Order: sequence, then structure tokens, then C-alpha cells
Amino acid sequence: MAALTRRCQRIATLRGDAIALSWLTLESTDVANLNESTTDMPRGSLVARLLNALPGDETNAKWTAEYNDYISRRRVQSGQQEANLRSVQQIEELVQMLREQEAATLVPPPPGMSGPELGRFISDRDRTRTKLVTTRISLDTVLARIKSRLWEFLSETEYELSFGEASAETFDRLRSYVDKQLTTISPPALEQFQAAYRRLKDGGNEDRAHALTSCRRVLKTLADELYPATSEPVTGADGKTRVLNDMMFVNRILHYVAETVGKHENGAVVQAALMDVSARLDALNALASKGVHADVTTYEVDTCVVQTYLVVADVLRIRERAAWADNPAPA
Repeated sequence: MAALTRRCQRIATLRGDAIALSWLTLESTDVANLNESTTDMPRGSLVARLLNALPGDETNAKWTAEYNDYISRRRVQSGQQEANLRSVQQIEELVQMLREQEAATLVPPPPGMSGPELGRFISDRDRTRTKLVTTRISLDTVLARIKSRLWEFLSETEYELSFGEASAETFDRLRSYVDKQLTTISPPALEQFQAAYRRLKDGGNEDRAHALTSCRRVLKTLADELYPATSEPVTGADGKTRVLNDMMFVNRILHYVAETVGKHENGAVVQAALMDVSARLDALNALASKGVHADVTTYEVDTCVVQTYLVVADVLRIRERAAWADNPAPA
């Protein structure tokens, strides 16, 4: 199982999975003889560097949970505090040694023993064997718990990779649709999406902020194309009057959606479409605004770019359906 543990470490390393690599490193280490605190990774190690890349609160919570699980797996007996903190390889070697010692106790008694001597021999042998078996079984239980956790990690990883591949294919199709539509509808918006991706790839704080700014520009450019700004208040289908000037690009997109969907759909469908787009646009606008005045994480930028694509795809599909309804293809 030591070999399986090392393979799991390799997988966690390749994926940059800091939390998994942390507890897998513990499983492969003689923690009991470490000079440093068992709850800390050696400074400068790959685990430490990966952990430093995660948000502090998230790292502490996850690492504490995994460390507690590690200690729980290593409990020698249920309900007791004593835990075996040897490496997996050391435990396996110890189990093998105990098996050999158990086998040695099965030798027959020397010939010529008297009755009392034979009784003492058998009693001592059985006592020794019972102690060896009890110790071995407790270690086998620890190894079984570790093996179960390793297989759980491998199953989770396989699922995440399979799901991630499917998700990536879905997003690629959506992105291709958006890019193709924007090529003819709004080339500047397409260029802004591409700028966001370039900034995202560069990866610095300033680059992430610029990527978010590009997302805002995409929405504004799309609004300018679909519903140009007006200086006069506009009354919507709901009877409310709204300001749709140059700065109110989110409201302009929402107004466009309300007008367009209202022409060709009705009832619950209209409300669901409008509420969904409105909620995502509001959240996206708030997230993108952070790029103006604060450092943002890679996760936030990834979320913003993906959500921008989703919102734009929704709006473009509404536009496409409306155009088809206005000009249906000849039979």
C-alpha cells in the first residue's frame, strides 16, 4: 500500500491539490519522529507552497479537517487517544514482522518436557501469540482505514476529472457559439473577451483586475449594440420607468431582454428568463466592479469570465430566437 500512497501523492502533485497532498504526505511520513509540529508542513516544501496559494481561512479549515481525519485513521483502538503515526511503509513492515513472529510461536514444544513444564510452555506461547495477534490486528485495521481513504481519493479524482472534461466540452461549445455570434454582431465585444482571456493567462494581480474590467466592457459593448443608450426615461412592460443612459448598461440589457422575450414568449417562461438573467447580471456586475478598487483572486476572475460568457450566451440566444420568430425560414 506504500506504493499506492506514493502514486496518490503523484496524482495530487500533478493536479496541484494542496490539501490532498498534505494528508498524503503525512501518510508517507514517520510523523512521530518529526522535529516540527505535526500540524505544520516543512517550510519551502511543495505542500507548503501550494497551501500558501489558497485563501487562509479556507486552507486552515480544510487542513484542520484532514489532519483530524488522519489522526482518527491512525487510532490504534476505537475510543482511545493513542495513534500510530508511523509511515504506511513502516506499518506494513511492522505487520510483516509480527506475522513472522506469530508463525514462530507455532513450533511444537521440545521433547521430554514434564507435564508442568509443558503447561507453562503452552501458556507462555499462547500468551505471546495472543499479544502479537492483537497488535497486528490493530495495525491491520489502521492500514484498512488508510486504504479506504486512498481509494476514496482515487474515486473522487476520477469523478472530478470525468466531470471536468465533460464540463470543459460543454463550455467550449458555448464559447464557440458566443464567439461566432459576436464575430458578426459585435466584433469589439469579441476582442474584449479575448483580452480578458489574455489577462487571465498572465495571472498577476493587475492582470486579474484588467480581466474583470474587460468583462464589464463586454457587457457594455453588447448593450450598446442591442439597446443603445437614451437620455429619456423608458417605461418597461412592467409599467416601471427606468433610466437607460450610457452608464446603465445592465439595465439596458435587461430592458432589451424584457422587450424581446415579451414579443415571442409569455407567462412563467418570460418571468423565469428575465429573473435569471437579471440575477446573474447583477451578481456579475458587482463581482466585476471589484477589479476597479481591489485585488481579486484567480477564482473570482475565472468565475467572472465564465459567468460573462453564460450571460452573453443567454442574451444572444434570446436575440437569435426573436430574429427567427420575426423572419421564419420558408417551408
